Amino acid sequence: MRGKIFASFNGEKSKPALSGLCLDLLTRQKSLWPELSKGVAALDHVRVRDLQCNGFSVKLQFNPARIISSAAPVDPQSIKQRPCFLCAENLPEAQKGILYRQNFLILCNPFPIVKQHYTLSHINHIPQSLSGAIPFLLNLAKDLSPDFDVFYNGPRAGASAPDHLHFQAAPTGVLPVEKDLCESHNRRPVKSMDGIFFFRTVNLGREVLVVEGKNIDSIETALLTIIDRLKIAIPTSDEPMMNLFCSYRGSAWRLVIFPRRKHRPDAYYLSCRKRILISPGLVDMAGLVITPVEKDFTTLDAETMENIYREVSLDPETVQRVMDA
Repeated sequence: MRGKIFASFNGEKSKPALSGLCLDLLTRQKSLWPELSKGVAALDHVRVRDLQCNGFSVKLQFNPARIISSAAPVDPQSIKQRPCFLCAENLPEAQKGILYRQNFLILCNPFPIVKQHYTLSHINHIPQSLSGAIPFLLNLAKDLSPDFDVFYNGPRAGASAPDHLHFQAAPTGVLPVEKDLCESHNRRPVKSMDGIFFFRTVNLGREVLVVEGKNIDSIETALLTIIDRLKIAIPTSDEPMMNLFCSYRGSAWRLVIFPRRKHRPDAYYLSCRKRILISPGLVDMAGLVITPVEKDFTTLDAETMENIYREVSLDPETVQRVMDA
């Protein structure tokens, strides 16, 4: 591990800020790690297409390099047979990271969706689970603010390494849903308690829960409560299927949660000609849909995208029961 540390950050308020360290890491890694440099440069040729759906829009990104993630086998047998690509001992020789609060290693993603795309991997090989990692998520969002937001994909809802706890970070404003949430007509207040405000979204084609508040302990409690209620409503003893991102602005946190019922849509498993290779993770659920296959990028229409969102999202009635509990 020692040979993998570019810098360390333990929450200090002194300079450089964590976001500055991340940018320094990216600059240094691009000069020393050809695979990363190639991955970032490839974004100059990525194509983007806006898709106008019923009441909302999404951006399609044709990004062939992301097929490694979109097509990754995540069944237990496949996971068991491959070496974990997030463990420090398996990282490429040139890859370095920032040791974050003694528990995570911030790494540049060699297959980025944007030029400043980071993976934050726990230093130990422990399963992807939010239950004991929420304080790190919240502190990380605060430490990276206002430049970056933090993403989480559940172990059965888009994580390509469900066996290793990790988050991702990308610049603020990348996700179309961030703009949608600024529109008051897309937000419906549900309730408030202990300084925490709960919202549901409308008109966005999939179920989205929003939690906002200034107290870190209350925000953690609110998220744990939602997770527990989802377990009862679905029901499951495992972590409920979900994606989320966390931001920190001014003095308040915002959690944006996408409760799920399926990992991949049925069209993902069709024969080659009819197959749609979209494997929704947080980025896709938040409106930036990654299409590693050109056919999907050029032919995907609004109706199909709306159907994919409905298929993989938790149904409105169950979400309402969760919020009413």
